[in-house]
Amino acid sequence: MEYQITKILIISFFSSILISLFLNTRYIIFFKKFSKNKKILLNLFIYSFSSLILIFINYLLSLNGLTSLIIFNAAIITLIYFELALYLEKVFWDDFLGNSLPKSINMLISFVVMMNFGYFTLMFYIKILDIDYFVT
Repeated sequence: MEYQITKILIISFFSSILISLFLNTRYIIFFKKFSKNKKILLNLFIYSFSSLILIFINYLLSLNGLTSLIIFNAAIITLIYFELALYLEKVFWDDFLGNSLPKSINMLISFVVMMNFGYFTLMFYIKILDIDYFVT
């Protein structure tokens, strides 16, 4: 595989951004306690720590094969976007739509939106890795 380390770095850094976004939305009450500078430092620490761990794990998985690398990253994408869909339903749609729709419709809209994001993120990963197949 040509430029294997560069591709692993791109995937790991992008997944680290998703992890830091997930942690910021999941633990929003915890992050409200800190000042803006401390939040930036904490997010930088979370991003760098998750980047290092994901680089190591993705490199080990790439030695095993591209299929295992894609399945692992697809699992991360699925979990993160599922949680972000729940957060989107609680915070965004109620305010945006003015509580005019039932909660189940808001949940359905948020799942559709976030699963589309997950699909396009997975296609981005597949394009980076130059995979002509998904799973053989």
